[in-house]
Amino acid sequence: MTPTPEDALICHPDTGFITVAGDEACAFLQSIITANVETLAVGACRPSALLTPQGRVLIDMMVYRLGESQFLLRSDAARRDDLFTRLRRYRLRRPIDLVVEPDIRLLLMPNEPTPDMDGVLGSINPIMACPDPRSPSLGTHCLVEGPNLPPESGRIDIWHTKRIAAAVPEGPVDLTPERALLLEAGLDQLGAVDFDKGCYVGQEVTARTHYRGLVKRRLVPLIVRGAPPPVNSEIMLHGTPIGNSKTAAPYNSTASAAPNLSGRSLTDLPSSICLALLKLSDLQTVLDNDANNGLTVNGEAAKLALPNWMLPLPRPAKA
Repeated sequence: MTPTPEDALICHPDTGFITVAGDEACAFLQSIITANVETLAVGACRPSALLTPQGRVLIDMMVYRLGESQFLLRSDAARRDDLFTRLRRYRLRRPIDLVVEPDIRLLLMPNEPTPDMDGVLGSINPIMACPDPRSPSLGTHCLVEGPNLPPESGRIDIWHTKRIAAAVPEGPVDLTPERALLLEAGLDQLGAVDFDKGCYVGQEVTARTHYRGLVKRRLVPLIVRGAPPPVNSEIMLHGTPIGNSKTAAPYNSTASAAPNLSGRSLTDLPSSICLALLKLSDLQTVLDNDANNGLTVNGEAAKLALPNWMLPLPRPAKA
C-alpha cells in the first residue's frame, strides 16, 4: 500500500530559505562559503557554512542547486535574515538577485526512497527532491512552495533522532555562532568544505587547522538513559566535568533505521540521544579504557555512540 503524504513526509518546522540567482551566482557563492558549488549538480544539495575571517562558523546551511545560475540556501529560521544581510554585504556590485523565500518549506522523507515518488507526494508538487548527502539514514529532501503541506504533528523528532545518531550537526545549538569550528564538528567529512577549491571567507585558518592536524575536540553522539537532556546539560566522566550537551531527541522504535552505532545493538539503546562537543583526549580515554560506564549526562548513565564514518578518531592534537 502506498503511504499517504501525512505518513511518509515530515514538514521541517525551522527553516529559512534565500534564493541566489544570476549569471555570477555560482562564482559569488564559491568565493564566500565553504562548499564547492561549482561541482554541485543541478537537482542536488550539499552542506556548507559561512565562516568568520577567523574560521569560526557564523551560519551553517544546505545549498540546493535549482539550475545552472540559481541556488537556494537553507538555514534555520532565526538565522535567515542575518544570512541575507551578510550576503548583501558580500555581493558588492555583482549582478546577483538575493530574495528571501518565506513560502518555501522543507519536507523530509525519512524512509528509504521509493520509486513511486508521485504516490508518496500526492498532490504536492515539489520544486526539487534530492537525497540528503550527509547520511543515507536522513532520506530525501523535498522543497515545496504553497499552503498544500502535510500537517506538522511533532514528528520532526523522528528525523532529529536519526540526524543525531549519524552525528550530523545543524543550527546554532550544535554549531555555536562565532565559536564552532567546522573540523571539530566533522563537517569536512560530511562534504561541507572543499580544501582544493580556492579562497573563501575563513579559508586560511580552516586549511591550516586541517593540514597541521590541530583539531582538539569532536562533536559526537551520546546515548542517554531517560528523557532527552536539556541543552547545556553537564557531561561528566568519572565525576569530572568534560562538556555540555547540545541538541537531543527521544529514542524510539522509529530510529531502528538509523546507522549501526559503533557496532552496538540498537535494541539496547536508552531512551534518548544527544550531541556533545568533547575533547579528543577525553574521548580517547573512554575508547582506550572502555570507560563508558563512567559517562553521565545530568546524572543519567550515558555511553558513546560513534557512527562508523567517524572512526577512527584522530589522535589528540599536541599543545
